[in-house]
Amino acid sequence: MILTIDIGNTRIKFAQWCEDVIVTRDAVAYNVADSSLAFERLFGAVEKPSQIFAVCVAGEEMRSCLSLWTKQHWQMDVEFLYTEKKYKNILNAYDDPLQHGVDRWAGVVAGHQQYPECSVCIIGAGTATTFDLVDQSGRHLGGYILPSYATMRASLLADTADLAAAFDVNGSNEHIPDNTSDAVNQGCHKLLQAGIREICLLAKDNMNHPVKIIVTGGYAGVFLSYPGMPAMQHHPDLVMQGLYNMMKQRSVGVKY
Repeated sequence: MILTIDIGNTRIKFAQWCEDVIVTRDAVAYNVADSSLAFERLFGAVEKPSQIFAVCVAGEEMRSCLSLWTKQHWQMDVEFLYTEKKYKNILNAYDDPLQHGVDRWAGVVAGHQQYPECSVCIIGAGTATTFDLVDQSGRHLGGYILPSYATMRASLLADTADLAAAFDVNGSNEHIPDNTSDAVNQGCHKLLQAGIREICLLAKDNMNHPVKIIVTGGYAGVFLSYPGMPAMQHHPDLVMQGLYNMMKQRSVGVKY
């Protein structure tokens, strides 16, 4: 088995691969202080893999924590993916590719490979809401970053005295709010809906070929529930697929 791992800012995800197919996947929330406990919960019952590929946007400390855990439990090293300027025909728009999140880069590669006949707009629905635009030739045009629903809500409540609202990730409610809690929650969702629609329209205006809109990440289901959204393709394993494709292609002696 090949093990792929995606360490985000709030969750750790993994997938086990056999002959290019995911056979097991799971995820867990974590914080850096108890990262070893999170790894134990995720990987404690996982058989020793033949190779470990990972992306990590949570900093060097979490990369070190993962490497230490795999060394202690499996006597194995982790092969980390880093963003680069070019992969095959896919050209990254950033002057400094390392400023482009490696999870976004993995999604860019997988999205273009999944729909080579189209341009793609890739929406990452995670701790932040990210957008990456890739034309049909594989040229990455750049993208946008918006706050997530949770980030907007937390910021609003932290900066506004005497304001309180229950957490409500449901964004499909169309009634006009008549109380503070609903006003905060629905207001945050409306901002996200408007931002997603605007950026998707911009993507279609700036790319000549038909555009596939791909959504991935933990909040993808929320975005898909929004009314009046453009057609979206849900690919929950997009980052894992890009990570797997790139690392398998460059790894010597891939084993299952």
